[in-house]
Amino acid sequence: MLKLKMTLVAIVATLTTACTTGPQVTADAYAKGWRRAQILAVGEDQLAVPSSKEDCRKAVSADAGYDRFALASYSYGGNPNLRAKRIVAIPNQVDVAVGDWVYVSITDCRLALKKVDPRNVGY
Repeated sequence: MLKLKMTLVAIVATLTTACTTGPQVTADAYAKGWRRAQILAVGEDQLAVPSSKEDCRKAVSADAGYDRFALASYSYGGNPNLRAKRIVAIPNQVDVAVGDWVYVSITDCRLALKKVDPRNVGY
């Protein structure tokens, strides 16, 4: 009986945690490499972050017209506590600041970040 109660507590805790993590990218977008990320730093081309997993500045061609880049932190491996960093381009018409939530592509460096609708953050 105790084992059953412990199992039920574990299931309820898991479901409660899953419900409080807020909205994520759709399954289709996730499969295509898009991840929800938080902006850690914003800068011009000189943004220096040696600990980032991927630096997309080299993959973005000069004629793409991106003047700013951001350091974004996203979770991987299905665990919100496992975090990776990635430097991604910011579209010129998009305003982002440290702490903002965005979507980043972890499969194609040529794709700029997309800003998350603030009403859809879930926190």
